[in-house]
Amino acid sequence: MLRFAVYDQHGPASDWPLNAAYLIGPEDLAVPGKIKFRKGSIYCQTSGSQAVGLCLQYDAGKSGVLVLQTCLLPDRNKPYILSVELARHRIKMFIAKCEEWQMLDLASDHRAMLRWDEAREIFTEALTCDDPVKADRLGRKALSLALDASDRLAMTHAEILLHRRYANRPASSAVLGVRVWPKRRDLSLFDVVEKNFDLIVLPLNWRYLEVEEGRYDWDPLDRWMDWASKQGKPIVAGPLLDFSKNAVPEWLYVWQHDYDTTRDLAYDHIGRVVQRYRSVVGMWNIASGINVNDNFKFTPEQMLDLIRMTVLQVRQVRKGARTMVELKQPFGEHCAKSNNSLSPISFLETLIHEGIRLDAIGIQILLGVNRLGRTTRDLMQLSSVLDRFLHLELPVLISAMGVPSSPTDKDGGYLREPWSEQIQSRWVARMFAIAMSKPLVESIFWADLYDHPNSDVPGVAMIDDSGKPKPALSRLVGIRKRLRKPLGLRQKAISPIDSSTS
Repeated sequence: MLRFAVYDQHGPASDWPLNAAYLIGPEDLAVPGKIKFRKGSIYCQTSGSQAVGLCLQYDAGKSGVLVLQTCLLPDRNKPYILSVELARHRIKMFIAKCEEWQMLDLASDHRAMLRWDEAREIFTEALTCDDPVKADRLGRKALSLALDASDRLAMTHAEILLHRRYANRPASSAVLGVRVWPKRRDLSLFDVVEKNFDLIVLPLNWRYLEVEEGRYDWDPLDRWMDWASKQGKPIVAGPLLDFSKNAVPEWLYVWQHDYDTTRDLAYDHIGRVVQRYRSVVGMWNIASGINVNDNFKFTPEQMLDLIRMTVLQVRQVRKGARTMVELKQPFGEHCAKSNNSLSPISFLETLIHEGIRLDAIGIQILLGVNRLGRTTRDLMQLSSVLDRFLHLELPVLISAMGVPSSPTDKDGGYLREPWSEQIQSRWVARMFAIAMSKPLVESIFWADLYDHPNSDVPGVAMIDDSGKPKPALSRLVGIRKRLRKPLGLRQKAISPIDSSTS
């Protein structure tokens, strides 16, 4: 059992939230275990004997309220001090990423290095401090500095790779897209998409399409499909398979524990959808979050069977159709909650090993609400998680990216300051730069054009309730415009995309 001492301003904490808390093992894989708070300490217990670390939401002061983790730690009788262990991991992560990103020659007076040096000195002081309360305060200070250093490192790395990727050539004409919930069809929405976005995602939500068993409401989707096709906007449609609570029709739950019938019903539904839109859809999102296994429960073999069936069905209807699979939780927290779920990398590697040919991977980066996989993380973690998929050598789409424009969930966390339209706009610029600096990332889709009841993150939309564009929209469009020309050689420390983290 691991034990972490936690402190508030009065001493040992009398209460401690365990938001987004889970245990993590080797290779940053979530592992099942029990986590509880009692009398100033967090207790962590697993069934195995391997070393584990703790991952949880933490108030890191000026850096924000973020999901952070400790290193893998051995059991011991004396409790670890949580703030010190979070700082240890981040200081270690900074060194590891410097090596991985080949940035060990970064100038000693670079702000990232200055912050890291200061964090390391304060961390050393915390380790040698005999007073646990003082050590906790030193650990908090070291953690805040290390987080600032790592975010600056992530942005500097993004700037270097952006210039390397687009120094002599512009980005493609299909970089920026948006997801549009098709229920609304205001002319103003059509106008915003036409002027500002290169591509469009149209969700295929089974619950809202097949409103009653055997009866479909095609009209809203038909109108957007027809409009996008006439405008020449490439369409990504899907997911065809999504068994989450927001997507499954109520009547399907009768067959929740009957895989064969569920499969047959899914097959019929997919056939109707693909036949109807086969001539206008450019890429089909085959499945979203099926590896999470959080509603309908499938074995790994059944997951593969469903995806294989859907891919074959799509390509039988339209030869050469492009397909992708979408990951809802790229950090894999779900594996700590469900024994039958698959980690993102393991899931994709299994698909490839089984010969299921995909044309792209979709990765959702949605933050700011207290739901599994949606709690706020810092820029270094987001950059690092995208790096995990590079070895698969498949094109990557950031299939849904976004953070709220207001603090809609007090437990969702935030980066540096509580969410606002200005903070959302700032985050957009930095995350867009990080994502597009990755060599396999082809396109980025903003999560929602307008807010609607089925939004994954309330307040994430580009358009407010009055129809007025938020500042994030002009920031996104400005970045896209800059990338349509070669960036040239890198000449200064501030990226043309906006790498400032001050």
